Amino acid sequence: MKINSQNNLTPKKKILDATLKLIGTNGIHHTTCRKIAAMADVNLAAINYYFGSKDTVINEALKSFTSTLMSSFDYLDDLNVPPEERIRNFLRSYADYTLKYPDVFRNFIEQVLHESAASFEYIEFMKQSGLHKLKMSVQAVTRTQVTETELTMKIFQMYSSLEFPVLVGNKMKILAQFDYYDQDSRYKYLDLVLKSLLNT
Repeated sequence: MKINSQNNLTPKKKILDATLKLIGTNGIHHTTCRKIAAMADVNLAAINYYFGSKDTVINEALKSFTSTLMSSFDYLDDLNVPPEERIRNFLRSYADYTLKYPDVFRNFIEQVLHESAASFEYIEFMKQSGLHKLKMSVQAVTRTQVTETELTMKIFQMYSSLEFPVLVGNKMKILAQFDYYDQDSRYKYLDLVLKSLLNT
């Protein structure tokens, strides 16, 4: 007998998951408490009980998205894996998750630009450890010494390569003549990003 994993989730987690799915398909402005309750299979009162308002549940959902995005960096901590493979695993995990909720990711980028509360945790994470983890992994692979500034620039070029296809969305296939949403194509693209990152 197959068990529905959704039934094992707490009402709060169901609400957060439903909110992300709705933002990802309909956008934030078309996400309502009634739609969230229907998708999460909870009553409307549950949203008010756990979150109090639509704005709060959306902010909490975006924070959960950010938390999962940051978990991609855990691949860089696995010292049993060669550093180049660690970076490749990070790139694939990060890219795959941004495509799971592309509209959420676009909103997240906007939040980062405006330094909103939803993006504060991610910015602090990058300042405290995320950027350092990437630098250490890249330095472990490359033998040619580069300055700290050059290394940071290369990593931000990598981020641009991860973000642009999601921001462009469906037009990417028209502009670049390859389908970023296709996993094989995406992973070939990411291998080129990795090659560029490590080419010092």
